[in-house]
Amino acid sequence: MPITGPADNSEELEIYDLDAFIEWFDDDGIKLLLGNTFSISAVYEIEEGGRVAFVELDKCIFGYDGLEHMHTDAAFQFLLYFSHKDSVTAGSKHLIEAIHQAWPAYKSHFWPPASWL
Repeated sequence: MPITGPADNSEELEIYDLDAFIEWFDDDGIKLLLGNTFSISAVYEIEEGGRVAFVELDKCIFGYDGLEHMHTDAAFQFLLYFSHKDSVTAGSKHLIEAIHQAWPAYKSHFWPPASWL
């Protein structure tokens, strides 16, 4: 389930449609965005089922592959959560600002929660 709740409508949490997000930010695009925004070269990857690994950005795969994935850096500066509900939750004001700057049409691609009711 996408991360929702008290932080909804805040400057630090947004939920995007998974397909549109992946179409705009291909694998290399999200790696470049994270690397440039946070000056990182690796992230924690937390996978549904309990697997946790610290993975180099160039080896990390961002998306949903039948298992939900969360990604953050060693300083916990951001969160990216890829859900089975066809959503990507971005947490961090700096990450959201970077997404908005890189993706001019982001406003047309917010995740529609009513579609899963």
